[in-house]
Amino acid sequence: MNPKQNQSVLRRPLVGLALFLLVSGTVVSPDASAQSADKFYFWVTQGGGAGRDSFVVELDAAQKAQVEDFWAHSKIPNFRAHIAVGSIDYNKNYNAPGHPVWNWHVVSVDEIVQLFGIIHDASVQPPRDGTPSDIAVDPQGWIQKYGNQIGFEHYFITRELDLNRPDAMANVSNRGLTGSGEKTLTTGLIITGGEPRNVVVRGLGPSLNANGIQQVAANPKIVIYKGSTKLATNADWKTDFRSGFLAQNYPSLVPTNDKEAALLLTLFPGTYTVQGINEDGTEGIMLIEAYDVDSTTVP
Repeated sequence: MNPKQNQSVLRRPLVGLALFLLVSGTVVSPDASAQSADKFYFWVTQGGGAGRDSFVVELDAAQKAQVEDFWAHSKIPNFRAHIAVGSIDYNKNYNAPGHPVWNWHVVSVDEIVQLFGIIHDASVQPPRDGTPSDIAVDPQGWIQKYGNQIGFEHYFITRELDLNRPDAMANVSNRGLTGSGEKTLTTGLIITGGEPRNVVVRGLGPSLNANGIQQVAANPKIVIYKGSTKLATNADWKTDFRSGFLAQNYPSLVPTNDKEAALLLTLFPGTYTVQGINEDGTEGIMLIEAYDVDSTTVP
């Protein structure tokens, strides 16, 4: 389920404060290449972003309203559904390289329920603790063994997708002097469209010595925000739980110095801010980069 994935590169680092870039892209819509007016598509995830399974379900207007009511009351929507063998265009694993389409799909969502509200419900099949990848190993065999009902206990409806809006992001590179507080190096990025994208964000310092830069940030740290909400932070790239997935799928983006920072994130369309500091507290040159790894060429 992890096909080779490519990405584009911004080869020349840019010096500045906030950098916001947009590009256009393409998207494959379900079957008729258009989202039906009476059908709505929702992203189902386990949480944790890149490297975890995710898939897409189709809901009608009444189910969409029920999901929105759950969100309005701070409830987490789960569901019971029936599945079938075979792929359908919109049922992608957005957390995986290349957004692969699953070899099974949900044919009907039967009930919207609150997450963890089905733990003691005997009507749910035993593999409720399973994953979409468990089904994908052999969809026909899985259905023969367990039946065609799913109710994954740890997956939830996360966001609505808009399959008619192309999704895209431009690569970002911003080099400058950073320290702490008001001397934090800040970079912005924007993801457009109606679907999530996989993004690698890096904060480089020690490796810049190879480019003749002497006063580098010895221990760069990055923090990613959406508005005022902190989404993720990292200082030493190997300490992040997604580091193995990063190294396996995007080895060219792995920092050459263990003290440098890197995060692989699945981000929904919106505006994000990346802040870079030197954890040592001294001023030094740092390079912040954000790569759209769902695009087409490898550095």
